[in-house]
Amino acid sequence: MVWGCITGNQKGPLVIWNKVEWGKTINSSNYCEYIVIPHLHPFWLQLCEERDNYIYLEQDNASPHKAKYTTSVLKNLNMPGYFFTWPPTFPDLNPIEQVWRIMKDRIQGHSPRPTTNQQLLRAIQEEWDAITSEEIASMTGSLPLRVLAVQEASGGHTKY
Repeated sequence: MVWGCITGNQKGPLVIWNKVEWGKTINSSNYCEYIVIPHLHPFWLQLCEERDNYIYLEQDNASPHKAKYTTSVLKNLNMPGYFFTWPPTFPDLNPIEQVWRIMKDRIQGHSPRPTTNQQLLRAIQEEWDAITSEEIASMTGSLPLRVLAVQEASGGHTKY
């Protein structure tokens, strides 16, 4: 399992889940312990400082993201209030999904293909590092037009 975040034209940290040390599944407790507190929060603080503004969060509907424990931790980290949950009927609009697709396509194009976990983990990190700020900007910048297209296709305003 892999977690990463993007904003504007920047990549945040990439976290490759350590199933042996952190657990075979991600729940709200270990999500906060191993991703939110050590990775997401410092990145969020850095962005808020750089942009001299509050940074809004958008997460998909994975259970650990929307759990009461997670929202409590985010609140305690002063990250409450403007926390958006991605609409479940439109997951393909989420820009990070485009990043995962690009990375998957690039990794499948490796020659030779990764055949061990170690090779795969290395390929994942290499492809994350290879995603450019221009690619991120095109994914995040196209979001308003893609949302508008979904709204028009569904006959009007899409309720989130």
